[in-house]
Amino acid sequence: MNVALLGYGFMGGVHLAAMQAVEGVTVKSVATRTRPSATDPARGNLDLKSGPLPEEVAWHSDWRDVIADPEIDAVDVCLPTGLHKEVILAVLTASKHVLCEKPMALNMEDCDTILAAARKSGRIFMVGQVLRFMFPYQYAARFIEEAGREAVTRCSFQRSTGFPGWGGWLGNEERSGGAVLDLLCHDLDEVLNIFGPPRSVSATSKGPVDTVQATLRYGDRVAVQVEGGWFSPETPFSAGFVVETKDAILSFENDVLRLQKRGETGKVIEVPKHDPYFDEIDYFIDCCRRNVAPKLCLPEESAAAVRLSNLVRASRDLNGKEMEWQR
Repeated sequence: MNVALLGYGFMGGVHLAAMQAVEGVTVKSVATRTRPSATDPARGNLDLKSGPLPEEVAWHSDWRDVIADPEIDAVDVCLPTGLHKEVILAVLTASKHVLCEKPMALNMEDCDTILAAARKSGRIFMVGQVLRFMFPYQYAARFIEEAGREAVTRCSFQRSTGFPGWGGWLGNEERSGGAVLDLLCHDLDEVLNIFGPPRSVSATSKGPVDTVQATLRYGDRVAVQVEGGWFSPETPFSAGFVVETKDAILSFENDVLRLQKRGETGKVIEVPKHDPYFDEIDYFIDCCRRNVAPKLCLPEESAAAVRLSNLVRASRDLNGKEMEWQR
């Protein structure tokens, strides 16, 4: 299968490395404004596998030239979020499968347009919600499913990093949606995946630069907390969660997954070595080959994550006003 990559910033480099490891996949082309060089590799806030563009991969400065190639079967979109709608629609019109880095788009209107085009095209469309492919988060989803959602007495997700100094566009809220949509949509998607849509949302700022502390309410059930965002530039990346039931506490902090059952000694859960970006892309490619919907990461669910992210951001910007999830 021939695949093209649009965008070769930090996440584009990560996706390219993962795609090149998928059996039977040839990365034929990459589109980015300037050709990446060995002395200027993609940068970001995580120690992920990325590097210069391999010589055997054709480079184009215009993504339109790439999707016009009849030999391309699927396109991986790693461009700024504000470009997603235009590019995804063009790729689907060219009758090619599409994987798009999260979030799907800046708002629900654009998501609805994309979803309608994807259904009409008959091509496979998936958004890269990578937490769904990370072992600790998969373990948490199984833990809650086995315990029962009604058994959860406390649940919180956290994701923080310094203000992104790479890429330029991330700090522009009109292009990225800000920290809630670009960063915390990971955790908000995970909450939706496990608990479904909340009854209501309220959120406030945790301080500079672009941060949030959100409470998602589920009627009489426990409220779920999601917090973090972009702090001062020197702030290191961190992410994790805590899930508590009357019988146990499951936590993922400082890259350690730990289960503490009542009356027993806590134990560390071994996290198998794996590349979640490879798992995500390998799954997408398999769906393309079999022409089946990506049930592990349905685009309708990714659109819901955009909706929830913007609801949280709206509540924060209104100093904690409670916002209802309109069904």
